Amino acid sequence: MKPAFLLMCYLAGVPAGQTHFANVQNCDYFKNFLHNQSVRIGEETKNYECFCKLVKVNEEMRLY
Repeated sequence: MKPAFLLMCYLAGVPAGQTHFANVQNCDYFKNFLHNQSVRIGEETKNYECFCKLVKVNEEMRLY
């Protein structure tokens, strides 16, 4: 097992995607870029909420 930083993003409370990063700086960069970004769906405007979390992954997993 090796450490990784998981970027989790939610759109109005619904999981919208996740990516694993090798270091916290990359995870934080993308989190800051995506967090509170607005998306208009029909008549509604929804915002992304993103979080970085330290996790353990298998040695074979590709990290960005």
